[in-house]
Amino acid sequence: MTDFEAPRLYIEEWMATIPGLDRKRLAERMKVAGGTISKKLARPENIDGVWLAQFAAALELASPIELYRDPSAAAVTSPESKLRAALLAFGVDKDDLGKAVAVVKGFIDDDGERSAPALPGDRSAPASRRRAKEPSR
Repeated sequence: MTDFEAPRLYIEEWMATIPGLDRKRLAERMKVAGGTISKKLARPENIDGVWLAQFAAALELASPIELYRDPSAAAVTSPESKLRAALLAFGVDKDDLGKAVAVVKGFIDDDGERSAPALPGDRSAPASRRRAKEPSR
């Protein structure tokens, strides 16, 4: 068993941002029984990717990753903040977060990793196939 703590989901907080949206109406939007929503919210560790996508669509969010962000918190705007939020959402340990961001930034900042557009006429000649000799009979 690991000491891993799953990231927190903010589904009910997102529900509160939509006036009049309760569990029953959310269930209607998701086309499931109201009890199903209550069960899922009671045990968020049982919410898989499909359910995350359904919750995000019902809550009119652009991405399921938004469910891991508190809607009352300031909006994440910088690319590094978005990367950190995404890494946390996908289970990167908080202690390893700095290393993971540095690795990703290393790929982005490394000029050798960027592909440059090819110049016109900068193409190698197409390969030519040698004709096979007819089998001898």
